[in-house]
Amino acid sequence: MRPLSLLPPLAAVLAGAVPAQDTLRERVNHALAEARPALLAHLQEATESAGRPGELALVLLAAIHDGVDANEPRFPKAVQRLAKAKPSETYDLALRLMVMEALPTFPDREDQAKDDAKQLLRHRHREGGFGYDDNPGSWDLSNTQYAVLGLRAAKALGVKVERVVWSQLVATMLDNQDAYGGFGYGRNDSGFDSYASMTAAGVAVLAICRQMLDDGGRPPQALDGRIQRGWQWFTRNPDTIGSAKERWSFYFHYGLERAAILCDVDKVGTIDWYAEGARMLCDLQDKGGGWSSLTDGYPGGHLARGRGDLVPTSFAVLFLRRKFQKVVGAVTPHVVRLVNLGPNSKPADVEACAADLVKRGKEALPEVFQALRSDHEPVRRAAAQALRGIAGEPFGYDPALSAADNRAAITRAELWYLKNR
Repeated sequence: MRPLSLLPPLAAVLAGAVPAQDTLRERVNHALAEARPALLAHLQEATESAGRPGELALVLLAAIHDGVDANEPRFPKAVQRLAKAKPSETYDLALRLMVMEALPTFPDREDQAKDDAKQLLRHRHREGGFGYDDNPGSWDLSNTQYAVLGLRAAKALGVKVERVVWSQLVATMLDNQDAYGGFGYGRNDSGFDSYASMTAAGVAVLAICRQMLDDGGRPPQALDGRIQRGWQWFTRNPDTIGSAKERWSFYFHYGLERAAILCDVDKVGTIDWYAEGARMLCDLQDKGGGWSSLTDGYPGGHLARGRGDLVPTSFAVLFLRRKFQKVVGAVTPHVVRLVNLGPNSKPADVEACAADLVKRGKEALPEVFQALRSDHEPVRRAAAQALRGIAGEPFGYDPALSAADNRAAITRAELWYLKNR
């Protein structure tokens, strides 16, 4: 038997099994680190400007998902400004409700949530969908999607939303889904063809309605089949996923993230939707850390020096962080992966990531071994916890130490894997 030092580097052998995941994880971590200054600059600009409350709410929501410390000076100023705002349109109201749900310290959030939800419900069209403002003469799926997200957040904060709101929405959505499972911006007879962002919106609306109607009563039996039909639209149109040329591409991909998490979808056909979208966003990031879009019609505030536009930058961070919750307020570990961890990740995210890896078992170990060599301690901690959970021992690995200092421990763990895989 050759001496251990002469064995071929096991890391090189194992790395061949997961180079794409490892490279993508590092690219996403780097992109998010580069994006933080741009995101905070947009947060400050939205706080100080006279722009729409929805823009401030969107970038604040992205900052919350990005893990910005509440003591960061720009954060509380943004919260106070949003709390004092007087939103009147559907997007603005819905996004503020989503911020309230995500931020327990939002001022008077229970009372404000009741007021915002009450105003939002006045934006319902007689057919069940939502328009831009009070007593709309028509509805569209984009406003409807955000209204549903806002009402979902309000319900999580204790606001009562009548069952008829959800059941009427279901009936309207089912009536306006095309034969291939897709959705357009408006009614089927309005001349709008189905396209990716609206199909993701339709799937998400149906999935949320299914949740709400399952609370105290059985949802319509047709829902599951129609939701599945919506995903089949994407299997017929796979090139939309990860495409910067798709109309409203950034808006679409954040909508896809929500729909996929709501439906427990990791792959659309053979396509890993997150990997495709993340690669696209990493490729499109400006040198100043922000993003701009040639296909999204509403860019929001613009900042120079490559910090991009507020709306695409916020959507990009929200997608890359992948922190949307399937059940509001619930812990859903499957949405926290190694690719989501970075130098500022919270202990709860580390625990959730490790739990997901342990659940996957030995098949996750090649990915774990790569993470043991990470430069970021939260990534090493998640990998170390997963290693102990899967193999039953730590092999002497200490996540507080560098990969170089843990070289012998990693080698022992890899040899165990080769013998026991």
